[in-house]
Amino acid sequence: MFENRAWRRRGDTGKRIRLSRIFNPHSGRAFVVPMDHSVTIGPLGKADHADRTAALLAAAGADAIVVHKGRARSINPTHFTEMGLIIHLSAGTDLALDRTGKVLVGSVEECLRLGADAVSVHVNVGSPTEAAQLNDLGAVASACDVLGVPLLAMMYARGPETGSRTELVDTLSHLAAIATDLGADIVKLDYAGSPNAMNEVVESCPLPVLVAGGPAGGSDDTAIAFGTEVAETAVSGLSFGRLIFDADDPQRVAAELSRRLHDRGSASRSLTTTLESA
Repeated sequence: MFENRAWRRRGDTGKRIRLSRIFNPHSGRAFVVPMDHSVTIGPLGKADHADRTAALLAAAGADAIVVHKGRARSINPTHFTEMGLIIHLSAGTDLALDRTGKVLVGSVEECLRLGADAVSVHVNVGSPTEAAQLNDLGAVASACDVLGVPLLAMMYARGPETGSRTELVDTLSHLAAIATDLGADIVKLDYAGSPNAMNEVVESCPLPVLVAGGPAGGSDDTAIAFGTEVAETAVSGLSFGRLIFDADDPQRVAAELSRRLHDRGSASRSLTTTLESA
C-alpha cells in the first residue's frame, strides 16, 4: 500500500512512515480520538484520566489520539505501540472574551522530541482572529514539510457571521479547500448532515477527510449509530472525542466505531491516493 517511489524522490519518507502509523493499512481509514479539550473546557477526569483513556482506546482499536504536549508526558508510552500520537499545537479557552480565538502554543520540533507521529492545528474561519489563525496554519505546514511531519488541520466555520452555515456543503468544501491550499495533509470537518452531502464535500477535496463527532449528549447507541452513518460515506475516518470519553461505556463505543469504520471498506480518498499525489 505504501510502495511509492515518488515519496523517496521528494524526500517525504518521514510523512509516509508517520501516516502509516495513523491510517489502517487494510481500510485506508483512521479512527482518531481527540483528547485536547482540557485546555478549552477544563479537566476531563481525574489526574490519570489521559493515561487510563489512552490505554482503553489502544485496546479498543483506536488508530491515534490527539493531546497537547504537556498531557502527552502523562501517558505511558507503551500505549503507542500500536496507536499513533498526534500533538495539538493550538489553544484557546471558553473563559476568553473571544472563544473562537486560537494561538500556537508549541512547535513541530517539540512534538517530534515527544515522539509525535503528526501534529494538528485548529482554525476557526470567521473568527475575529481568522487572519492570524490562517497564518499559523501556513507556518506550521511549512515546518511540517521541512521535518517530514503530517499535519492535521481541524477546520471549523465559527464566528459572528457564520450563522447556520457550519454544516452546508459549500462551507465545508471551502474549509477543506483552505486546508488543502495552505499545506495540510489531513483535514477534519463537521458532518454535512447527510451521507450524500458529506460525499459531495469529500469529492471536492484531495485530502483525507475526517469527520468530527461534536458534543456528547445522547446515548452510547446514538453515538454508535451516528458513527456508523458517517462510516458509510466516502470519508477517510472519524475524529470522535466527547462522544467516546463521555460515554457510559467508552470502550464499547470506541471498539464498535473502530470495527464499523474499518469494516465498511476503503475511503474514496485513501492513504495510497494521498501519498501518490503529495
